[in-house]
Amino acid sequence: MMPVLENARHEIFAKAVAGGKSASEAYRGAGYRCAPRKARGHGYRLRSRADISARIHELSAKALAHVVEPTPAAKIPHKRKPKARTLPKFEHQRPGQPTRYEPAFRSRARRLALLGLTDTEIADLFGISPDTLYEWRRRHPEFSDSLDAAKIEADAHVAEGLYNRARGMSVPAVKIFQGTPEGGPVIVPHQEHLPPDVGAAKLWLRNRQPERWRERHEMNVTGTVAHRLAQMSAAERGAFALDLARQARQRLIDAGVIIEHEPEPAPDDQPEAEPEE
Repeated sequence: MMPVLENARHEIFAKAVAGGKSASEAYRGAGYRCAPRKARGHGYRLRSRADISARIHELSAKALAHVVEPTPAAKIPHKRKPKARTLPKFEHQRPGQPTRYEPAFRSRARRLALLGLTDTEIADLFGISPDTLYEWRRRHPEFSDSLDAAKIEADAHVAEGLYNRARGMSVPAVKIFQGTPEGGPVIVPHQEHLPPDVGAAKLWLRNRQPERWRERHEMNVTGTVAHRLAQMSAAERGAFALDLARQARQRLIDAGVIIEHEPEPAPDDQPEAEPEE
């Protein structure tokens, strides 16, 4: 028997998944705060941890064993035999969630792929694990082709919009003018021109022709101290170091960090001559 998970949130998450909730619902139910779309990815990664996955399987097996507990022999009619029931596999499914592929899933998956969702996010919305989705792809080529075609179409729409924005484009728009009380406002349709966008053009060119349009960062080292020292002889480097030390001392004096005193005159050891009488 596996002990309770040390992390209380992990235990709540495991119980929720074992109870039939999706990874995103269980993730938010455990007290984690994030956007619903991000919760799907975080929940799947949390569910993939070895200790949490083992705990989910154990809780699921216990719940299922409680449901399919055989009826006592005294209550079973003598002429009837209990039907053998096999426990479902948990490697590629969540308890209580549908795992049998249906042809209707093809159109639904296509619509989700057109929205730009990844396979992991699509699997979570179907209530299955990514492994089950990959198995559907392998067994049903029409399902896999529909997903791939929808992703290509979605990318094409985005690329077309980026291309048009980089070149400049005209979009339909309306102008609303104040009308009469009887006729109401006057709506005039027109074409609004959007000028070329520099950011969209740079993004397009960097991805289409990176060898020509990638940003180059050049550094000029000819004026650095290291370059100047490398060009000097040993004597010149010594003089340069002394000059730097002198400049540093003068700056400290100017800033008041070092107070320079005037040197005191040397004492005169010779006695003063007495005046002549």
